[in-house]
Amino acid sequence: MGDKTAGKIRNVGSMGLGYLVNSAQEISLPLLFPAIKESFVPALTNANLAVIDGVRVIVQTLLSPLWGMASDYYSRKKVLVIGTGLWGGLTILCGFSTNYWHLLASWIIACIGIGALVPAGFSMLADLYGPRERGKAIGILNALGMSGLVIGALGLGALMGMTEARAGAAPALRADAAWRYGFFAIGGLSILAAAVIAIFIREPARGSAEPELDDLAADLAASQFRFKAEDVRVILRSRTVIYCFLQGFFVLTSLFLLYKFFATWMVEERGFTNSKADLVFGIIIVGLVLGTLVGGVAADRAEQSRPATGRAMVAQFAILMVMPAMAALVTLARGLPAIIACAVVIAFFIEWPRRAALQPMIQNVMAPELRGTALALAEFFQGGLASILLIFLAVYSDRFSLDRAMLFGGCGCLAVAFVCGFGFYRAYPADVARLRENMRQRREVIKGGSTGPG
Repeated sequence: MGDKTAGKIRNVGSMGLGYLVNSAQEISLPLLFPAIKESFVPALTNANLAVIDGVRVIVQTLLSPLWGMASDYYSRKKVLVIGTGLWGGLTILCGFSTNYWHLLASWIIACIGIGALVPAGFSMLADLYGPRERGKAIGILNALGMSGLVIGALGLGALMGMTEARAGAAPALRADAAWRYGFFAIGGLSILAAAVIAIFIREPARGSAEPELDDLAADLAASQFRFKAEDVRVILRSRTVIYCFLQGFFVLTSLFLLYKFFATWMVEERGFTNSKADLVFGIIIVGLVLGTLVGGVAADRAEQSRPATGRAMVAQFAILMVMPAMAALVTLARGLPAIIACAVVIAFFIEWPRRAALQPMIQNVMAPELRGTALALAEFFQGGLASILLIFLAVYSDRFSLDRAMLFGGCGCLAVAFVCGFGFYRAYPADVARLRENMRQRREVIKGGSTGPG
């Protein structure tokens, strides 16, 4: 194994651990919510969960562009350490919550740092892998991260299982204590992940994976072409990025419905226990992890065979697979095998449009020093609007049912996302050609020894 390959594995593995812990952190509140609901007086509602997590996402996404700019201007490694460790460790505060407002404030504060992880890791990954490998690379990194959903679901499910009475035996833990221990454990793991990132990551030069720039040129480019605040206008002029904003928003709303309310849906709509719902969710996330890996490879191969339209076609194909599975989940599935079958199909394909297809497209149309900010702006737009829409869908579910909210909200958003995908067929090839020409000009500037434009 060469030094370059070993360096990729070390960097991706270290970032993957940060993604893993942060994924477990993000999913902890929805999975623990059935127990938290009954711990407070008065008891909380589904709308309360949507507000708590929705406001968190809105605040997080509002600050995400600042994290993105920081990762484009400063050391991405330092941004990862601060975001993962400092703020992730504050999850411990949630375990001390005694009422709705305390939980709301603690959850928002603890999750602000998650906004640092994605743009910094996204930018660094594009300097480790070239344009035709980025779907696979993003798939690997996100699969490592989504493993945190599996570990979180199984671990928290087992923890909550200790609160349930069994024949001839009393519960090992009170429900009010178990969910608190869950938050304590995740906060401690966040601090551990920050230490691993600080020790093992070696940050590559910006642009070092671009075909037009060799390692030396990339080092010079990193010093000459720096991010400036006014470069945000360059990002917003990209039609590919705008279509990514739109399609990603509608797909993300459907994804939020699935993993933020799945445990509550199984308990309230299908009558399963909290621990059973969490364990089933863990099985479903295995499908999400595998789907992210397969989707990344599929998107790379599609672009290699159809450079202009391949990734967009993969995204639309995946949406067409998810829509009928979601409709079947909430209208037909009653027993556990049918629920698992439908949900696994949804989980396998639902990240193809966003992470497997759209994120590599952003990398392939943005200059190296703009990628972190570009993704942060995408997360800001998608996450903020999806969270607002989710609050309305949660209020609707309290009035009617989660079944109806998932059917109309989830399938409706996917249909709109499918239509948005047609915009890529003209925008993406034009934006890719523009970036490749920019990189060729940049190489000439560097070789000529002059200072290029920022």
